[in-house]
Amino acid sequence: MARRGVIGRMIGRLLGRRPAPQELCLKDPWVGVDGGNGFGGQKLLRSQQPLGFAAVPCTDLLRDVQLITRYCCIEQPYWAAFLRHYASLGVRLVHVCVQSEADEQVLRHMPTPDGLICEVHRFPASLTPAAALKTLDLQLLASRAPFTLLVDADEYLQPLRTDVSIEQLFALFPDVAQLFLPWLMHPLVDAADAQRLGFWGHIGKPLVRSNRMASIAFDHGFAVDDPQASHRQASAPVGLFGLALTHRWARSFRDCLLKTLFNRFEDAKSADCDRALALINAGELPIRLRLLAYLSLQQGYLPVLDGVAGHVEGDLEELILRQWISLEQEQVCRALFNRYRELLRSSLPQLPVYPATSLLVLAKLLPSLDALEEGQPG
Repeated sequence: MARRGVIGRMIGRLLGRRPAPQELCLKDPWVGVDGGNGFGGQKLLRSQQPLGFAAVPCTDLLRDVQLITRYCCIEQPYWAAFLRHYASLGVRLVHVCVQSEADEQVLRHMPTPDGLICEVHRFPASLTPAAALKTLDLQLLASRAPFTLLVDADEYLQPLRTDVSIEQLFALFPDVAQLFLPWLMHPLVDAADAQRLGFWGHIGKPLVRSNRMASIAFDHGFAVDDPQASHRQASAPVGLFGLALTHRWARSFRDCLLKTLFNRFEDAKSADCDRALALINAGELPIRLRLLAYLSLQQGYLPVLDGVAGHVEGDLEELILRQWISLEQEQVCRALFNRYRELLRSSLPQLPVYPATSLLVLAKLLPSLDALEEGQPG
C-alpha cells in the first residue's frame, strides 16, 4: 500500500499533478522545512488579531519611534536630508553617537527640523565604530519612546504601504521583541541613478520595543531582555508587510570615495582603506569602489519612493573630499571606476549572485582591475 502511494506521487509529479493540501507536511521532502513564504519567519508572522484601530498617516508613521544612529565628518553633506526624512515620518528624537570633539561641536551647532531633538552621545576615539555603538547604555533610552530604530545615515525607512503602522505591527505580534526591516538597495553613482529601481539586500536593521532592548548586539541587531534569545531568534522579518529600509549604499560616487578614504571600520570592505590613495595612484581600484561597480550593475525591480531621494550638498561634499584627494586624483579614480565597471559587466555570469552572497564575502571575491584587464574573472 505504501509502495503504491510512493509510485502514485511519482507519477503525479511526472504528470504535473500537485499534491492535495492534506498531502503536504513537513516530512515531505518536496516541501520546504517551514513551508516557505519568501521572506522567512512564517511561524513568527501568523496572527488572527484584527488591527483594532485605523492606521496613522505617513507623517505620523514613526511618531512613537526614536532613532539611534552614528555621525562623523563625512556625513555632513547628507545629514540634513537624513534628518528631514525621518522628521517627515514623525520622529522627534534622534540619539547620535560620535567619537570626536569636533564632530560633537558640529552637531550641536547644526540646525535641525522643527520639533526634532538630536541628543549627542560621545565615545572614545580609540574604539572602532562598532565597539563604540555597543557601549551605548540603552537603559537610559528605554523610557524615551515606545520603539527604537537602529539605522545609519544612508538608510531611509520606506513605507511601501500606508495602511499598517508600526504600533499595529507590534500589536499583531505581541511576543516579538524586534522587527527586522530588510534593505532595499539603491546605490547612486550619478544623480540620474535616483530614477533607477532598487533590489533586495542581504540583511537589514532592527526596530525594537524599547522596554525590551538590553544592548546593541552588533550593527544590525539588538540583544533583548530574554537571555535565552539571540538577536536573530527574537526578531521577525516584516518586509512582507511593506516596510523596508532604502539603503543608499552610495549616495554619490564621491560619497563612496569619501567612505573609502575616511573609514575606521574593520571589515573586508575597508581592508585596503589605509592604502586606497596609493592604489588609485598606481592605477588600481580600492575594494569599496569595486563593490559599488558591482552593485550598480545589479538589475533593479523594486520602486523607491520620491520621499527617500534625499539631497546631497555638493559644494560641501567636494570641500570635504579635497582634504584627502585632489581633483586630478578624483578624475583618475573615476576613470578607473568606469573602466572597471565596463569590464566587470561581462564577468558578472562568473561571479556570485547578490544577495545570495553577502557584501563582506563579495569584497574578497571581486577581481582586481588588473585581473579584469588580463581577462581573468578572479
